[in-house]
Amino acid sequence: MPFGLGKSGRKVDNPTRDLDPNSSPDGSNEKAYYDTEAQDDNGRKMSRVAAPGSLTGETDKLDVGRQMELESTNSIKYRTCSWPKTAALLFSEYICLAIMSFPYSYSVLGLVPGLILTVVVALSVLYTSLIVWEFCLRHPEIRDVCDVGQMLYWNWTWVWYLTAFMFIFNNTMIQGLHVLTGAEYLNTMSGGAVCTVGFGAIWAVLSWICSLPRTFDTLSKLATLSAFFTFISVLLAAIFAGVEDHPFNYNKGGPKGTFVGEPTVLVVAAKNTGFVSGMNAFLNISYTFIGQITIPSFIAEMKEPKDFPKALWVVTICEILVFGLVGSVIYAYTGTQYNVSPAFGALGNELYKKVSFSFMIPTLIFLGVLYASVTARFIFFRIFEGTRHKGNHTVLGWTAWGGILAATWVAAFIIAEVIPFFSELTALMSSLFDSFFGFIFWGTAYIRMRQADYGPRWATERGIRGYAGLALNIFLILIGLFMLTGGTYATCQTIADMYADGTVKGVFTCANARQHIELERRSDGKALLPRPTNITLSGSTQRACYSSGNGPDDPQVNAAKADGELSRTKLHELHVAHGGKMVPFGGYSMPVQYSDLSVGESHKWTREKASLFDVGHMVQHELSGPAATRFLETVTPSSASTLKEGHSTLSCLLHPETGGIVDDTVITKLAPDHFYLVTNAACRKKDLAYIAENIEASPEIQKGVKWAVKEGAGLVALQGPLSADVLEDTLKALKVRDVADLDLKGLYFGQCARVRCDTRKYGGAEDAAELLISRGGYTGEDGFEISVPEASTESFAKALLAVGGEDRLRMVGLGARDSLRLEAGMCLYGHDLDDTTTPIEAGLAWVIPPDRRKGDSAGFHGSETILKQLQPKKDGGGVERKRVGLILKGAPAREGAQIVTENDEVVGTVTSGCPSPTLGQNIAMGYVKFGMHKPGTKVEVLVRGKKRQAEVVKMPFVKSRYWKQAAGTAPG
Repeated sequence: MPFGLGKSGRKVDNPTRDLDPNSSPDGSNEKAYYDTEAQDDNGRKMSRVAAPGSLTGETDKLDVGRQMELESTNSIKYRTCSWPKTAALLFSEYICLAIMSFPYSYSVLGLVPGLILTVVVALSVLYTSLIVWEFCLRHPEIRDVCDVGQMLYWNWTWVWYLTAFMFIFNNTMIQGLHVLTGAEYLNTMSGGAVCTVGFGAIWAVLSWICSLPRTFDTLSKLATLSAFFTFISVLLAAIFAGVEDHPFNYNKGGPKGTFVGEPTVLVVAAKNTGFVSGMNAFLNISYTFIGQITIPSFIAEMKEPKDFPKALWVVTICEILVFGLVGSVIYAYTGTQYNVSPAFGALGNELYKKVSFSFMIPTLIFLGVLYASVTARFIFFRIFEGTRHKGNHTVLGWTAWGGILAATWVAAFIIAEVIPFFSELTALMSSLFDSFFGFIFWGTAYIRMRQADYGPRWATERGIRGYAGLALNIFLILIGLFMLTGGTYATCQTIADMYADGTVKGVFTCANARQHIELERRSDGKALLPRPTNITLSGSTQRACYSSGNGPDDPQVNAAKADGELSRTKLHELHVAHGGKMVPFGGYSMPVQYSDLSVGESHKWTREKASLFDVGHMVQHELSGPAATRFLETVTPSSASTLKEGHSTLSCLLHPETGGIVDDTVITKLAPDHFYLVTNAACRKKDLAYIAENIEASPEIQKGVKWAVKEGAGLVALQGPLSADVLEDTLKALKVRDVADLDLKGLYFGQCARVRCDTRKYGGAEDAAELLISRGGYTGEDGFEISVPEASTESFAKALLAVGGEDRLRMVGLGARDSLRLEAGMCLYGHDLDDTTTPIEAGLAWVIPPDRRKGDSAGFHGSETILKQLQPKKDGGGVERKRVGLILKGAPAREGAQIVTENDEVVGTVTSGCPSPTLGQNIAMGYVKFGMHKPGTKVEVLVRGKKRQAEVVKMPFVKSRYWKQAAGTAPG
């Protein structure tokens, strides 16, 4: 029992033995008890903190008995809740979907610390809840936590208004969270029959109907049903986790330690657990228990408030048992590798997953209903206090009650759909508000009550119990302040990372929510995914910024889905070992980031040091033979005949008539009539069919071209200002053969060299593995792309990492590669380039050398269209649109955002966009109407329905630092 809340007979401040506010018809016991000069049966004072009538209204002076007497003739009676019904309300508030996030918290904190924290937080909330109860007993006129706030802080009116704001905003956010969660559930179960926004509206209307009962006594029946079905839901989930053979994604590979091997359980937290992830796991447990914000409202409708501890103890014991057991059992069967939040997503059997989660429906509805009802009665009582409409069935009363509820649900729906990082904002509000409503208020309340009873020297007068009580409650206040600061920091950092990584959703998103039932695991450390919140099912399904922020809907991702199982590069196991977060991309399982660096940090690391990218998903080709040059000069606008040996050029495969870009490619001339090409993984099928068709189109070319796809060969990109030093040191360590005089300083941008090296020291199988080293890349930095034989790919990558060391070289994923290439002004096929876009429109006229622009040599595919576009507008040439760079103010623009003038004329479309970590500004690429493409042109971009000012600028956004021969000795 908490200090000062014990049994009668002990030296306590508020003994309740024989206290029954309804024991005498005239309420004399109650009157004596609440008198500011009253004493208990041992002669000790039982003082109020605030004098009777300190709140506004005559009813402030009424005790419980008098309140019940006044409403005895009303058709709607409020003080009718027994302690079992109050327990049902508490059950429905605490025993909810948040239970299924405990396995996640245990996987971060470790099972033993997680269980200890569960018990400690439960007992601390029990203690503070008993303080709330005692405070409400002393002040029976209290209707809600707002009254408590005003009384605690010396009856300051502004405190009441501040508390009221936090109270209403907190409740509305929770309502909105349930609107989103319910909408996503309906969308998932229906297969997207209606868009998520539509389902959100349906869910809000359903919740409004369930909110209509006026008393907690009636709502307690729904609460009992909610708690029962929640118990069934989590019980089924635990049973299913135990009986199925393997959890979801078993042995499919993923981030470090995830989706690989048998489930493992951490007894204590892993050594590399970061502050943000640890804090999030702690807050996830804490926020699940904290619910004192509703307790004054519940007590205000109890017919015997002195019985409230019975309800509280029952619920707390059940919380500890259910939370601890369910969390532990599911964690034990899913382990750290396969853990998701909520844990339904860890079930491998789709039927198990849907059945167990479906039992959560009453909870998804009722918890929002409960908070809506608490908010509505706060407003309703203050409007109709002292009128017949409060306690009787009147048209005005019911209209007002229904209207207030409708307003809260409409506000919840709009806020949930409009705020792009709604789940994270809810978590932020929890950090800001729950710190007060969970700890700070009640530590203060204890101190104020003891001061009222014993005077300013109360701690000294009470001896050891006084000092212990003071220390404990100061500690509670400090916990609240820690949650306020640390929790706010952790949540703000998550929101900042989401913006930096491009994972913020749009307004009124109407996408299919099928992914939300198959939740991604939250990686520890620098996670892309936001931390779990109390109830949300969607918080862990944000998109990774691996290509213009399009996430699962990206064409390159969908290319993977169409073929079923994802392919893996030769470095897949290395990615997993280094904590790579694997995502579908171009038909492959590829790392979007790693556990040691966030996407933003990876980006900056590449700009400052050296990064290793796996680009083995790209398609490598070799074309040779007497007709190889002619073939390339037919399908591309490049001058393959004049390209020097050992040199590369960017080019495009073109459609015959339109000149549209089939794919962009890099062509390297290895020897006369011998070329090496690299094309995009997402265009693999299209490109292979295109090349085969064009080879077969001419008997001469068919006979004179030998075409081979280098299946299985590895391809890595070493990028950054330290890349040359790392590569040079690695080649020395590998004892490079055949080119002892290779000098990387003399290997300039667009040039290549072939070397042989011994990779056996690092686990390779070849003592003379041939590498093709090309100087260039996709980041705008100095660097190299290195083609490696299949048998030596992993060993060569390990050699680079070992020789480079963590102080110079890190592995970096697709997320940073996308933001780096955008800063460098480089196109991404499927976004900035497609089959309908010509090189001239794309600003790639420079890929067409002068000797291919006239005469017989101009006979490449689409040349008639393209060469006409090269002519001035006045001569009937030119294009209608041009690719441009944009710098925006405000939120970042994503693909598909419209570019408009100040007069709302649509003049273009954004094709790529993200925040620039280097510039600290939002950048984008897109196409605008010819004439609007000149640098300095002011335009506006529609971002989530709002106009954002933008300016056309030259690209690259960040100056390239290629190692060019023209620069002499420095990148330029």
